[in-house]
Amino acid sequence: MTSTTSSAQPTTSSLTAANPITVNPSLGIVDGIYNGSTGAMTSTGNTLTYTLVSGPSAGGKVTFSSEDDSNYVLGNFSYLPNQSILASGSEQFKILVAEKTQFDKALESIPILGGFVPQVLVVIHQTPVLGTLLAPVIGYSQVVTFTPNPSVDNPMGDPLAFTYKMPSFDGTLISLNWFPASTLGPDGVPAGDLAPTILNGPGLATAGQTDPYTTYGIDELTPGVQSLRDAGYNVVTWDPRGEFASGGILQLDSPAFEGRDVTAMINWIATQPTSALDATNDPKVGMVGGSYGGGIQLVSAGTDSRIDAIVPGIAWNSLNDALYPDKAFKTSYSSLLLLSLVLSNARINNQIYLGVTTGVLLGWLSNTAQAVLSSSGPDFVVPNISAPTLFEQGTIDVLFTLQQAIDNAEALAPGVPVHMIWSCVGHGVCLTTDTTGTRNLDAALSWLDQYVKGEAVSVSPNFQYTDQLGNWYQSAFLPTEGSQFFGSDFTAATGASGGTLGIVPIIGGSGPAPQASIPYSLGLASKASNAINVDLDLTGLDQTVGAPTLSFDYQGLGTSRFVYAQLVDNNTGLVVGNLVTPVPVILDGRTRSVTVDMENIVYTSDDPVTPGDLTLQITSSATAYENFTSFGVINVSNIGLTLQTPATVTPEQ
Repeated sequence: MTSTTSSAQPTTSSLTAANPITVNPSLGIVDGIYNGSTGAMTSTGNTLTYTLVSGPSAGGKVTFSSEDDSNYVLGNFSYLPNQSILASGSEQFKILVAEKTQFDKALESIPILGGFVPQVLVVIHQTPVLGTLLAPVIGYSQVVTFTPNPSVDNPMGDPLAFTYKMPSFDGTLISLNWFPASTLGPDGVPAGDLAPTILNGPGLATAGQTDPYTTYGIDELTPGVQSLRDAGYNVVTWDPRGEFASGGILQLDSPAFEGRDVTAMINWIATQPTSALDATNDPKVGMVGGSYGGGIQLVSAGTDSRIDAIVPGIAWNSLNDALYPDKAFKTSYSSLLLLSLVLSNARINNQIYLGVTTGVLLGWLSNTAQAVLSSSGPDFVVPNISAPTLFEQGTIDVLFTLQQAIDNAEALAPGVPVHMIWSCVGHGVCLTTDTTGTRNLDAALSWLDQYVKGEAVSVSPNFQYTDQLGNWYQSAFLPTEGSQFFGSDFTAATGASGGTLGIVPIIGGSGPAPQASIPYSLGLASKASNAINVDLDLTGLDQTVGAPTLSFDYQGLGTSRFVYAQLVDNNTGLVVGNLVTPVPVILDGRTRSVTVDMENIVYTSDDPVTPGDLTLQITSSATAYENFTSFGVINVSNIGLTLQTPATVTPEQ
């Protein structure tokens, strides 16, 4: 149904009659979604900007159209009314339309200070007299007021998208957003009919999706609201505990907190009039989302058996293993995550602040900090999961590496359907050929259709993965320990001579990757100049998939607790997967030996155009794990490296 309100009125911030901006506001309902426009135009040719200067008075949410939206028009917006006004009542919000002049652009180009200019201009535009006097310089403006009334605008009572603050188990209010299944999509559901529901979780320091016209959630990995609605699902998004409009303290997807929030949401979904149910208080429900929104799926499915299927993207198994592998702290990405939480005004468990601080300054986490990470699951609840699970992990993910998905798959109970896709996505930057396209999106929707809707559909192979050349392969077996996926190990180096390596922070080590931008490049590996280099013999190797095993003897002195190992593709100069592995060492002057599994990689060696050519590097430092207390000298010898190979794979055409 479509309706248009007449309750949208312009006002002007200029007292002159020469304001060149004209507006023709509209607000109407299409396919259960409020869509709005100021209809603004200017006769000067200046670009127009749009700012919500007064949010919906009852707690609704306004989202401006994004360039990636299927229906993008600059300045258009969607609006989610607060549930409290659906039956009766209204709320009001205001949008400032302003010109951006050449003077404004010049101010915005000033380094550092330019970033504050738009906010200052918004204030000036709304300031009586001053806004008028400066209008010829900073541009003219109009304020448009909207007063939607859902009961009037939607006389047939068709399902509407709305926002609602739901009390969780402890009374904490969780801000969730409800989107009814589309009536117009390829799998459209007639208005008011029952439909299954998908919970779509956001990444860390990201609010729940409020834009109904997004194809994707995180990058081109997870489904967005429109993809799910068009596929015939109701969609619930939410602001996690401690973030944005939700209350409480963020606990990093703890089963005891965020997991129970999801259980409360499922209870609420079961009460919605268009929710399809499996049984009383048991809605047909699945989950999608990436990173933080991937972790919450594993936590929730491990504590609530009503969830019918999950598709965790770039998620983790153990935060201790992911952030503190072998007690080497991932300083770069941990700092970025904390900074994003601070900038988003999240309310965080104080132990998280303390842990990141000691990790960054000393490369060390206290037992208390490790306990906080341990309590944040999902490792200890994954064995309880009964929901069919599709893991979508990234070959270039330097935060939650491929091993995290492998660990999760290994922990699932026998008999639980599980598939896995490795693509060039994740916490990092894809610097090689990416041919993923819509593969992850299509696989996720098929997985949900089969296990949430119960449809007979074609799902992805058990295991799919891509190599550095963008080629795709598939197997009937997952790359878990002892799996028939693996063939014989390949010896790439044995008894190789090493050398002496001086250990100092930053200088000559791995990272940042110059091909990527700061700050994300800090977490990526790059070819090191201060390194022991071992040329590898790949004769007879077709492909390696999995974790290389590195061993060497060493003797040294110093404060450093690690050296770092990586594989450099000599054809491109890139480190395979952008991944560097910390190797624990004890520099007390004694002769010692160490054996470690490096990070999982995919690398094709027998390509006829670019045959494989790798160098093993053992280097002194890595910006991904930077520790400014690490100094010393180490002599390395008797270096060995074995590579895992696949036994049963089929190239995809």
